[in-house]
This record gives sequence, C-alpha cells and structure tokens, in this order.
Amino acid sequence: MAQADNPSTTSPSRFHNVSDVALADLLGQADALLKGAEAECKLLKDEFKNRGLVEVSGDRFTVTATEQIAGRLDSKAVKEYLGESYRRFETAVVSTVIRIKAVQRFASAA
Repeated sequence: MAQADNPSTTSPSRFHNVSDVALADLLGQADALLKGAEAECKLLKDEFKNRGLVEVSGDRFTVTATEQIAGRLDSKAVKEYLGESYRRFETAVVSTVIRIKAVQRFASAA
C-alpha cells in the first residue's frame, strides 16, 4: 500500500529537476523579490494611511482601511508574576528556519 508521506510515492514538485545550487539561487532570488515587494507594499500602505483614506476603488482593486484591536499577552510580566512556575505552561515548538544570504565572491589574485 502506498503511503502519502513516502517521498518516492508523492508527486514531484516543480523543482524536482533543479540542482541544489540552482535551488539556493532560485530561493535567494525569490526572497530578494519578495523583500522588495514587501518594502514597496509597506510604503504604499503607509501613504494610504497618511492620506486618511478609508476605502478607494481603483480600476483593478478596492483597498479599505479599518482599525482592529488585538489583545497581546505580556509574557515577561506573566513570567515575573508566576516565577518559575510559568514553566509548566511552556511547550517546545520545533521549526525549521531557512536563512538566505548573498554569496560573496572574491576575485582570484593574479
């Protein structure tokens, strides 16, 4: 019986023929594009807010600005209040972090 979590039985991703080196370069390029787009989006959102706009419909998109309230737990204050007993409420979370940085190439000395 085939298992869904067995890599040999799952459908290949669209990058299955990409070498590890090319994958790193593709990921770095996509990350750079994303960061540029995020920076541009932040500037545009800030301008929208600075103008005091609430709802604007363009030719292709409608943009609205609404306020929302979110509660945040002050974990530092909770730890100070509970002392070491706060640890019984902690849970370990395992995650994979992918870090991307540009490769610095140095010209070889002649």
